[in-house]
Amino acid sequence: MEDIIVKVLLALVLGGVMGLERQYNDKPAGYATNSIICVGAALFTILSLKMGEMGGDPGRIAAQIVSGVGFLGAGAILREGNKVSGLTTAAAVWLVAAIGMAVGYGQYVLASGACALILLMQLGVRRTLGLVEKLRRYDTFFLTCQPHWTVIDKIRQTIEAQNVQILKQEVSKHDGHFHVTIVGTFTGHEFQKLTKELLEMPEVTSLYK
Repeated sequence: MEDIIVKVLLALVLGGVMGLERQYNDKPAGYATNSIICVGAALFTILSLKMGEMGGDPGRIAAQIVSGVGFLGAGAILREGNKVSGLTTAAAVWLVAAIGMAVGYGQYVLASGACALILLMQLGVRRTLGLVEKLRRYDTFFLTCQPHWTVIDKIRQTIEAQNVQILKQEVSKHDGHFHVTIVGTFTGHEFQKLTKELLEMPEVTSLYK
């Protein structure tokens, strides 16, 4: 019984640590969600071991954990236009379940090591992204605006005023609006500044990237 309590508490701690990182960075599936998933996976794994001791197949429950958590992760994935978000959250949910299963099987070092490794990786990725934001890279604006070519000229002038090189521009008209795709080379700071300026234009009705 003491061994089960240790497993549940460790799963709660490891899942909570993973969840705190997600919650601190204002991502979906924070502390509570990750804690519940990790403890749940550990409990299901413990039950599968108990089933094996009674002559059952210990792999049946464990196999359902993987598919069940995959269903949860799929709910975190969203698509807006050509942009997909939530993939990291879905992967984190899947990994937290794996950590919970490792705890349930008594692989404490493996579970703790995986948790620490992922947290270090996340920290390194965020620092790297901070450096990438200072580099110039290709990016794309998708705008909807009033159907006047003077508006297109105004948008171009606003972008070029920030020393941004426009590499490609496409304009189509439907539903009574111009739909504009602009590809250029930006730094992260320029992109954020331009997004704000363009959205403040009364002629622009929507913008995404």
